[in-house]
Amino acid sequence: MRTNRRCLSSFFLRAMLAAMPRLPIILAAPSANCGKTQLACRLVAALGAQALKITRFHRESHCPVHGVNETGQDNCDGCAPAPAGFELVTDPAVLHTPGKDTDLLAKAGADPVLWLRAAPHVFAYALAAALKRLDAERPLVIEGNSAATVSGQPGKVVLIWPQNTRGVKASVLPALKRADVLVLVEAESEPKRRWPKTLLSALGRVGMNASDLPAPVWFCANWWTEAGSNASDKVLQRLESAGTRESPKLCE
Repeated sequence: MRTNRRCLSSFFLRAMLAAMPRLPIILAAPSANCGKTQLACRLVAALGAQALKITRFHRESHCPVHGVNETGQDNCDGCAPAPAGFELVTDPAVLHTPGKDTDLLAKAGADPVLWLRAAPHVFAYALAAALKRLDAERPLVIEGNSAATVSGQPGKVVLIWPQNTRGVKASVLPALKRADVLVLVEAESEPKRRWPKTLLSALGRVGMNASDLPAPVWFCANWWTEAGSNASDKVLQRLESAGTRESPKLCE
């Protein structure tokens, strides 16, 4: 009976969201390995959404994954050879490369899934070009901090912040100012519901306090490993009641 109630609740929630204006859901996080892609996949599956993965090019010494010594073990797309300005990747052979975020989004049901790679100085133009390739009348999940920095870009911003991060990207700071939903991940030890120190530090950098953010939605530690996780329902319920904050000016 509990399962039936949950399914019924999810049905009505999706019906309400279907009647809302088609604002993209923009997912932001302070660093790599924060659960952003896992949450994006769950939202895509719940909404039958399109997906746009965003990667900004980094100057060699400013890569948030590898840093100045380039000793990181991750496959860093931001350090890959860059085309002039930007490229919108639509090649299925690239998008469906095993292990890539775009492949995970496609397996979650994203149709289509596109990948935008862009330099900061042309990002606003590149994003507008990418959005023209997508259906404005269908749900869209955008994975990438940079979409939250573009002046005038509409969207509902979901900020996910775990207890431990690999630093804090400067690109996430504008998302603090326009977050519609804040997702915090519980610690594995007591007290579980701690505000991450890196988040409090980031708020200080932009002159904000914890009270300036929406009341958090809490996910349990290692939430992405739970097959029956209702992460998407929690976020969608909050999105249904959240207002949309004004987007800041483009951050260089």
